Amino acid sequence: MRQYSTIVFDVGGTLLRLNLDALTQAYLASAQSLNLSIDFERTRSVIADLEMELPTWQQNRVVSLENDNGKGFWVDFYSEGFRRLGITHDVTLAADKIRERFQCAEFETLFDDVLPTLEALTQRGIPLGILSNFSTNLEIVLRQVGIHHYFRFFVVSAVAGVEKPDPRIFDLTVRAANQPREKIVYIGDSVYHDIDGAQRAGMNAILVDRSNRHPEFDGARVCDLRELI
Repeated sequence: MRQYSTIVFDVGGTLLRLNLDALTQAYLASAQSLNLSIDFERTRSVIADLEMELPTWQQNRVVSLENDNGKGFWVDFYSEGFRRLGITHDVTLAADKIRERFQCAEFETLFDDVLPTLEALTQRGIPLGILSNFSTNLEIVLRQVGIHHYFRFFVVSAVAGVEKPDPRIFDLTVRAANQPREKIVYIGDSVYHDIDGAQRAGMNAILVDRSNRHPEFDGARVCDLRELI
């Protein structure tokens, strides 16, 4: 990998992953409150499939800029999980409770390669930053998972008022980094939001593709963040 003066990371799907077991338990508890019983493994599979679809769901909406950090979007998204499990009751309240718990980072955890990578890059004196389509509580979430201190700056869509892949949010990142654009590289897991967005803004980008979902991608790609080291 060529040398960059600053490395900027996406958050969801890049640094943080969904804790499927914890979210599955939340769905089971919600179903139980409705006097319904759902199978753990089937529920987990439904949630996993839905999570894989999330980038597509987000392509046509600027979620973090919508009312109350995209409350309507997330309630509908988590309600879809119940619908796919065959639950026809009104699950709006249950889906909203799940959304609220997500806001507290209850269902998110770090990928295994994150801490070793951030620690090694920091030891080498490489400035690190964050650019994320996220709600206003992003820095709180990063503190809760123990990685906030690795980053020198944070560009958050809900605060900036613009979302990836809009080039303007990448321009804000260049200003925050205070480095020449060609010396900055952006790391993200979404071709549409992260890679295409960065390239439209004239910034270099590397796709993180842990599950080999994009074998046809012909740009810079890593399957493990430790490859950045």
